[in-house]
Amino acid sequence: MKNKILTFFILSFAVLFFANCNQTTLAPNNPTLPYPKIIYDKALDTSIIPTDFPKTFENRFKILFNQNPNPKIQAIHYYFTHFYNEGQGDRSPNASFSVLPRYLIQLNLKVITQDTTSFYKQSYEIPIALFNPIYDQHFDSLISKALKTQ
Repeated sequence: MKNKILTFFILSFAVLFFANCNQTTLAPNNPTLPYPKIIYDKALDTSIIPTDFPKTFENRFKILFNQNPNPKIQAIHYYFTHFYNEGQGDRSPNASFSVLPRYLIQLNLKVITQDTTSFYKQSYEIPIALFNPIYDQHFDSLISKALKTQ
């Protein structure tokens, strides 16, 4: 009986795992509206940022822009500040306690439209084990807010 239950859970997990692997969420090459200029202001980063973060931001921005295009946006500049990798022993003075090591990072956006320039920023505490480069959706709320810029 135990073997049947164990087999059921293993097969269920495998089916869910492979079903999710088939749903790649990469930015489309032919968007409904041309993407605005996406500029990574690396010089404004306050520390060395792993390349996975800019790649993830750009992919998620393109996906969300394709779903909710805003023709008024001409360019978006972004950079990262306050980066800490708790897995390597970095400690942030402002971080809450966590058993799991995390990436602590702040994303800063400058959205340039035809009429205005808007600034957005948000801090993130992303568990290292749950960060999935390119596909990660932690930045989606800030990107969605930026896409609503008029």
